[in-house]
Amino acid sequence: MSRGGEAINLSDLTGEQVSEWLQSFDTVLCDGDGTIWQDDTPIEGAPDVLNALQQRQGKAVYIITNNGLKTRQELFERSQRLGFQLPSDRHIISPTTAIADYLVQSPEFDAKRHKVYVVGNAAIARELRQHGIDSYGAGESEELAPGDKWPDFVAREFGNPKAAESVGAVVVGWDEYFSYCKMARACHILCSNPSTAFLVTNRDAVHKYPGFCIPGTGAFVAGIEACAERDALEMGKPNPLVLEPLTKSGALRTERTLMIGDCLKIDVGFASNCGMLSLLVGTGRYSSLSDVQREKGKLPQPDVYLPRLSDLLSYL
Repeated sequence: MSRGGEAINLSDLTGEQVSEWLQSFDTVLCDGDGTIWQDDTPIEGAPDVLNALQQRQGKAVYIITNNGLKTRQELFERSQRLGFQLPSDRHIISPTTAIADYLVQSPEFDAKRHKVYVVGNAAIARELRQHGIDSYGAGESEELAPGDKWPDFVAREFGNPKAAESVGAVVVGWDEYFSYCKMARACHILCSNPSTAFLVTNRDAVHKYPGFCIPGTGAFVAGIEACAERDALEMGKPNPLVLEPLTKSGALRTERTLMIGDCLKIDVGFASNCGMLSLLVGTGRYSSLSDVQREKGKLPQPDVYLPRLSDLLSYL
């Protein structure tokens, strides 16, 4: 079975070949949005497939998502509600948890004297709070007041040298209230203290819907990186860093792991970065194998392709 070569349509293989492929991995990492659910609706057949991989095939199954709008516990509750029978919330890998775990383990971050400035949504603050970390800014609007000028804002907010000294990290996530004031505050903190951690939930540049596209987190962090002249550390796919807790504990061997997703750049790229097998499904932006093959030479190619994850069920 190809690793990084020509993508194969799994439906074209014999039952024996598929059975051999199933024996080539012990662990399954599965993307969320576009792969097994759309918002709060499961994609038909997806729960049955992941449940069968666990219960009939004996695979360890994890849902791995770049969704920074919910905590790990909230994502686990969604998975249970939609019919996915994961053993515990430890089988959810999310950027909010990766960020909290990173800060807890960082020798330069002290939760007793440091807080986190969040350019992002309230879920990030909830996750940090569950790990004993104080934060501010998450889910809040900050704009210039009527009649206020940017020099007034800067002098008032940043004139005191103590404005940035207690901030041990700046975290950026998807933020519907993104503004000049937030970008200025993040820039000031990061430039004032080079040891301040600079973390981002993901670099997804755009979220595509059937009728429109909206800016993703990557668009927000790019502005802050430009003015702070620092690169943020990505805490979601395709950065292999997010798997370190599992690989270091021995719970996961990347060479015996299958990554299932709907995005070539993020999901298949993640598999490639980690040395994992990859399965791309056509319920996201690539509705046919020919769509995938047109990206060859520009984007990573999966090992195998299926129009729908539910197509795997007959082999399980």
